[in-house]
Amino acid sequence: MTDVRTIHAVSHTHWDREWYFSSLDTQLFALQAFSELIDALEANPRFVFHLDGQSSIFNDFIQSKPAVATRARRLVQEKRLLIGPWYTQPDLFNITTESLFRNLRIGIHYAREAGYCMDVLYLPDTFGSHAQLPQVARAFGLRHILLRRGYDPQVMGPTELSWEALNGERVTTAITPFGYSLAHPERGGRMRNFSAAHLDEETFPLVARMKTLTDQTDLLCPVGGDQVSCDADFDRLIAEIDRRSDDRWIVSSYEQYFAALAAKTLPVWRGEFRIPRIARVHKSIGSSRYDIKKANYDAEECLIRLAEPMLAIARQNGLAHGEEMLEQAWRWLVESHAHDSMGGCNSDETNRDVLHRCRQAQQIGEAIYSLHARQLLANISADRPWRFLLTNGTSSPRLTARRQTLITPTADFTLTRHETDDAVAFVLREQQKIQLPRKVLLTPDGEVETAQEAFYYENIIDLPDVPVPPLGMEVFYVTPGGAPSALLPAAEGSTAIENACYKLSWHPDGLRLEDKINRRTIDNLLQLHDISNDGDLYDFSPLAGDDGLTFSQFECRAVHQHEHLAEMHLSATLLLPEALREDRRARSEHCVPVPVTLTISLEADMLRGEMLINNQVREHRMQLLINTGKPLDGVTADVPFGSLTRRNQAITAWDDYAEKPVDTEPFMHQLSAHRDFHFFARGLKEYEYQQSQLRVTLFRGAEHLGKDDLLYRPGRASGQRMTAPEANLPGELRFEFALCLAALSPAQVAIHQQRYSFNPCLWQWQRERACLQRLDNFDLHIPQREIHGWRLLEEIPQGLIISGVDVLYGMTLIRLYNPGENVITVPPGWRSKVCNALGEALEKSAVGSCDHLTINVTPAG
Repeated sequence: MTDVRTIHAVSHTHWDREWYFSSLDTQLFALQAFSELIDALEANPRFVFHLDGQSSIFNDFIQSKPAVATRARRLVQEKRLLIGPWYTQPDLFNITTESLFRNLRIGIHYAREAGYCMDVLYLPDTFGSHAQLPQVARAFGLRHILLRRGYDPQVMGPTELSWEALNGERVTTAITPFGYSLAHPERGGRMRNFSAAHLDEETFPLVARMKTLTDQTDLLCPVGGDQVSCDADFDRLIAEIDRRSDDRWIVSSYEQYFAALAAKTLPVWRGEFRIPRIARVHKSIGSSRYDIKKANYDAEECLIRLAEPMLAIARQNGLAHGEEMLEQAWRWLVESHAHDSMGGCNSDETNRDVLHRCRQAQQIGEAIYSLHARQLLANISADRPWRFLLTNGTSSPRLTARRQTLITPTADFTLTRHETDDAVAFVLREQQKIQLPRKVLLTPDGEVETAQEAFYYENIIDLPDVPVPPLGMEVFYVTPGGAPSALLPAAEGSTAIENACYKLSWHPDGLRLEDKINRRTIDNLLQLHDISNDGDLYDFSPLAGDDGLTFSQFECRAVHQHEHLAEMHLSATLLLPEALREDRRARSEHCVPVPVTLTISLEADMLRGEMLINNQVREHRMQLLINTGKPLDGVTADVPFGSLTRRNQAITAWDDYAEKPVDTEPFMHQLSAHRDFHFFARGLKEYEYQQSQLRVTLFRGAEHLGKDDLLYRPGRASGQRMTAPEANLPGELRFEFALCLAALSPAQVAIHQQRYSFNPCLWQWQRERACLQRLDNFDLHIPQREIHGWRLLEEIPQGLIISGVDVLYGMTLIRLYNPGENVITVPPGWRSKVCNALGEALEKSAVGSCDHLTINVTPAG
């Protein structure tokens, strides 16, 4: 019997906003391509076109060509030009949870504003997908997911699945394992011949292969490609294919295809899509272009932990401004989250654009925080001129604020807390006496300057353990007098730092950690490993036979000790080969010095590290090797709303894989090597493990966007074969990480991570130092208000962790999650406020393991 299936042919384009070209390049091309598209859709009422599941490219087009906006929106309303739900198709592993939610929140907003949002979470080219994507989809009411990469039929089964998230929620999911240009000649090119030879040589054999992966009667065949315009006579072309095929080909849409699956019972898959069996997933892309990974991390932390909680508190007190600029910040940031952009497989010019947008987003976040801090603090304790505030966007009831600038009237001062008037401990790092600026009087004869014989003090301080309620703010006062406790050098010859939890000592052959919590000693705690990188911006790939170089010897430069803080300053100079040889057979024999400085501090149960590497060499990868003290059987990494334990694979041959399935894995912020060994990072995204070592990639330099014939990825280049010298990251690179060796519950790990990742911003009311903080020198009318809302939630059930505060489009939505195993009951007072990620009401009385909860606390009126 002939195996006849219904083939759903879907017309689309995969539209990379930027890649080896810039976003301005694609917007220019879109003016012609999408104008042709609108004409074609209007001329053929049977024609439906998918604009890549993104709202941003539609927005860019109608803003550039407003004369066609009405026509374009009409086609969206008619569901013939399908956009959304994403704003941009993101890289899923190199951004944080709340970034995914803002991307969909903004994308759905603009799609609905245009007339309709597609009900398919569409990711045709993202380099794999994390295990929590179904939960993200369900949070927005999306019922379908469409993927391409990371699928392995030997592991996951058929191409149509009921994908289950870690909290048990399921979403109907389909995979297009052979890409998104199946029936298009030239693999997405503009040659519209659809010749019999092409169909017989490529299209029909691929369809036959698809049939071996599923017994479903309906198969999906996307017809399109990268940055291609439409086939205006698409229905005629599909009719011609149908005439030549043994199957039944129909003009369809992604939604129509999923409707055909609606009544089917599908097998359940629970886990990630990261196996490079059929398609490349570029497992080591997390270490490409560390510069944008770190810039994005800084911007995300600023918006999620600083600006948005502050804006929500200000809104609660009737003082909120700048919501439109916040949306702009997020749009710039999620534009930088597109998979080629944040993945780092882009041209140098594009990478500079990504960095610029990240910094613009952070600048807006800092300005929003500063503006509202000023307005709030103006209405609190006006009789106390020397005061400052801190806000807390984390789940920790206490914060660590490092290297904050504080202006004081005297050299000696104390700090107290508004709520209790208790003294607050701080560490004085630096102090400078500064003369007040001259007074300037404008007279008929011109400006008259008068010097002031008065001074103030500019201090750099740490607040190592300051109480600030979660999702709240606290005010503190500066009082002249007292003796500030400075961070002072230890006795000459000291080579160890110590507190109640740890003792770290320097030895000529390495660093030794005495763990007082668990009563154990770990030698060679930290090492550096450097190896050749013959790969490109998609994949790390070493030279054959290169095991790399390991460094463990540092010089102890200085030790500083304080009641609340101990620091050790170390340095080393690594001699590294300058680059690869031109024949790609070995590294250069010419070695170049690479200076490294490492500062380690002990604060309570956290060991913090800050490393500066002056990178002077090319085409190499450097990892931080951390001795965990005992063998590793797997590493637990954070994923949205929970964690996932990954173990090394037992793969001995990989001939039938699209690339080598290396044991290189992603994480957002945190890794747990053991229940009592936790690693935290700021902007690092990639790890491996071997024996007892956790191996975290610091960075890797590459010379090319795409390269042929790699050891770990034989064959064609993944991207364009163009040079990208800036991807070698020459110059000074800063890396920040921390360790905690306490046995922690999942919720405690999350709290530690947030407390480490978030560096609060001290905002001070003062007149002495102009322009100390953003906008504090602007002439601003500040309404007089009683500040009654100091925190967004009074009580948070134990075990629930704050994910973020979404303040877009006039709403205040607070998202929390449960990383632990026990079910947490939703407080009765919250239940009327429970909603989905769009603010639409729903019912929920409990939060299970790896589940989340969103509540709407938008102030009335």
